[in-house]
Amino acid sequence: MTEALRQMARADLLLVNWDSLRLSIGPMAEAQAAEFIELGRRLAAARDVGEAAEILDQLFELVRNTPGAAYMRELTARAQLEDESGTRGRNVVGVAKLDLDEALTAGPRSIESTASLGLQLTGVSQPLGVKQVSVLFATNRKATGPSATAFLGVDGGEVKYGVATVSIPAVHQLGKLEKPHFWNTKDAEKYVLLQDVDSLNQADFAAKLGEAALKAKSPEILVFLHGFNVTFEEAALRAAQFAEDSSFEGVVVLYSWPSRGFVRDYFADEETAVASGGGMAKMLRGLEGGPWQKVHLLAHSMGSRVMLSGIADNDRPKLPLTQLVFAAADVGVPLFNEKFPKVQEAGRLRATSYASGKDRALWLSSLLHRGPRVGMVDGIPYCIDQLDSIDVTAVSNGILGHGYWSEQRPLLSDLLALLDQGRPPGKRGLRAVGPYWEFPR
Repeated sequence: MTEALRQMARADLLLVNWDSLRLSIGPMAEAQAAEFIELGRRLAAARDVGEAAEILDQLFELVRNTPGAAYMRELTARAQLEDESGTRGRNVVGVAKLDLDEALTAGPRSIESTASLGLQLTGVSQPLGVKQVSVLFATNRKATGPSATAFLGVDGGEVKYGVATVSIPAVHQLGKLEKPHFWNTKDAEKYVLLQDVDSLNQADFAAKLGEAALKAKSPEILVFLHGFNVTFEEAALRAAQFAEDSSFEGVVVLYSWPSRGFVRDYFADEETAVASGGGMAKMLRGLEGGPWQKVHLLAHSMGSRVMLSGIADNDRPKLPLTQLVFAAADVGVPLFNEKFPKVQEAGRLRATSYASGKDRALWLSSLLHRGPRVGMVDGIPYCIDQLDSIDVTAVSNGILGHGYWSEQRPLLSDLLALLDQGRPPGKRGLRAVGPYWEFPR
């Protein structure tokens, strides 16, 4: 891994855990607290490796004589000294993305949650307002054992199926993925947690999915493909959170490809993503003949490569494919130019790309690859025939700017209008700017 990737990985890991870092520091004088906030803002805006390194040095100096120094050293070490097991387990550092100003307050937060039938196969509620949802999944990850209830970050060859049970607390806030920090107990009343994983054979998987689709408000499914640096557990949690917050009226299904779950394995994950397209295509073929009236595919970041190769390099499944959504696509322009026309050869599919000019992850990817990424806006978004390109810079307000598709209310609302109602950009309140669209500023 290059020094640039290491340096920016340190910065990004600090930013996603900024609230935890602030709490670990303890009481601060007013001037120190203001400097802490300013350093965070500068770090989030840094577009140069040297600038990020300078800010990190200043931050280390600020926290040197506080309890936060040890925590900061631990965070920065995790960017390069991770366990090789391929799965981070349950005791990972939390990734709650709070605003920098909010990091100085620990008061009660507003309860903001939306109802969703998308993932609820059982509809079972847990005590004290904890909701239990079930996420049907398929994966080509390697199972940790014969029971196939946990999965590693390496390719297991055959596609395996199952159902993951996720609990969502009543205090869940729209767009947040509340996860416990390493010192917290796993309290289901406070955090989104993976409670259980059960394996299924392919026939039972298809049958359960069919039952869920018929019980849902709309007999359709959305297949979600996660991005780079995501373990199986994290993918299941994100799928549950997205279905809950988007209020998608069909059923959300997870396809989890074997990302190793570590920053330093970026280049290994690139090869794995492309190779995983065949497994995704096999999963889709197994759904042929089901009761669904629409089948959508939504890919985030590097998961876009899985979707592209799965559709472009395999026979199209006999399914009512309706919407292809690329969110913050970590795909090089030459590869997209090659694969996307092949996707459309067997009959045009509605396709949408969400891109941002504030996406630090894709900015770093473009630096490493010496070329632009489809999901990054540098001037104007990437455009190609038969693709609705949408510039979301105006509403991409996350610290890292890469997870906006599931974190920002305007994006969740736009996705719902696209998936549930099939409305084109011009009828979703977006503004036409030449060959692309943008959110009103």
